[in-house]
Amino acid sequence: MSDKILIKNGLILDPAKNSELKTDIRIAGGEIVEWGTELVQTGEENVIDASGCWISAGFIDIHTHMRDLGQKDKEDIHTGTKAAAAGGFTTVVTMANTDPVIDNGMTLSMYLQKISERAVIEVLPVAAVTKGLAGQELTNMVDLSEMGAIAFSDDGKPIQNMTVLRRALEYARLTGKTIISHAEDLDLSEGGSMHECALSTELGLQGISYTSETVAVARELEMVRLTQAPYHFTHISCASSLDLIRRAKVEGLSVTGDVTPHHLALTVDEVAEYNTNAKMNPPLRTGRDRSELINAIKDGTITAIATDHAPHTKLEKSRPFTEAPFGITGLETAFSVVYQALVLEKHISILELIKLLTIGPARILDLPVPSLSAGSPANLCIIDPRIQWTYDTSHGYSKSTNSPWDQKKLTGRVVCTIYKGQIVYRSEAITAH
Repeated sequence: MSDKILIKNGLILDPAKNSELKTDIRIAGGEIVEWGTELVQTGEENVIDASGCWISAGFIDIHTHMRDLGQKDKEDIHTGTKAAAAGGFTTVVTMANTDPVIDNGMTLSMYLQKISERAVIEVLPVAAVTKGLAGQELTNMVDLSEMGAIAFSDDGKPIQNMTVLRRALEYARLTGKTIISHAEDLDLSEGGSMHECALSTELGLQGISYTSETVAVARELEMVRLTQAPYHFTHISCASSLDLIRRAKVEGLSVTGDVTPHHLALTVDEVAEYNTNAKMNPPLRTGRDRSELINAIKDGTITAIATDHAPHTKLEKSRPFTEAPFGITGLETAFSVVYQALVLEKHISILELIKLLTIGPARILDLPVPSLSAGSPANLCIIDPRIQWTYDTSHGYSKSTNSPWDQKKLTGRVVCTIYKGQIVYRSEAITAH
């Protein structure tokens, strides 16, 4: 297929300029070479009719689990990036809790090789903060940074030792990279499998109090205050954590935060009937927490949406609720879910949502800000806001099917994704000729 593409009649959404502009885009050589009204097809260009659709810079997911290495039965680089492309993502930032953990140069090198061979979009790996995610001995953060680690995180196993975290933050400043925090006090959450509330008592399940997150956020902020290093809190789930982050930002600390589509759209009520596809960490919380997450987006406390795509096998998720692993898939449904929860419910505009999926994540990790201007890389997606569709995990791209949105009706869908000028995803809803 030719790498020359002409996209006709789309509405470009540019949150950087706060503009919506109906125009055509010409792509060649992996770049956007021209845009304007009534561009005419030349040569062997593929023409995509985007009438009624929006065109956005490709989304960036700053929290994804691609598994691979020793967990290829759950996901691998190829299937994970195909799922990401189907969701409109052209860049994903992958966590280090693979098997083996990305905590040394050899494993990172092996992972980078798999990326080069199998990825259909950009994959930026995160390296572990501590060896084996054990929270005790720091990895060689300088070497790992020089090899290509985009950030550092022990996601899934929070750093409990504040001396270790302090040293990690000092090295993070030296490397110019951000630490991504999974804020959780393991003593407070030990044994829990859902949010602590009346429903957890009714179901006979041990709960996880919101304090397990908030206590961790508070003490980690003290280390940020001491070191003045950049720090990112991922998958924030409760109102009290937001209050702490909001005050830290007002104080001038270099602190950022993201929220997930599932915490924005769902509450703890989804766990009724022991639904393991509603089991994640941090857990789904109350309707008030959900409302406060939305308010934090509106006031700028939260500047990015991240999927926390966490694939598991059917066998694992078929276990009793207390034994099933935490986590759900989310790449293919992310846009539709947040479009419904935030835009259609009239909390924010579509431009503000696109900013949360593009500019916000880029700024957190000091990545190039996505652009659709001439001369920019042709990384973009086409969205049809009119489509109503039913998500079917059996027809998805991910190897795993642990989604709370399986067989659920959704509105708005990414119908085409282009990475470096190549069509890496196209639904039957849109044609190229």
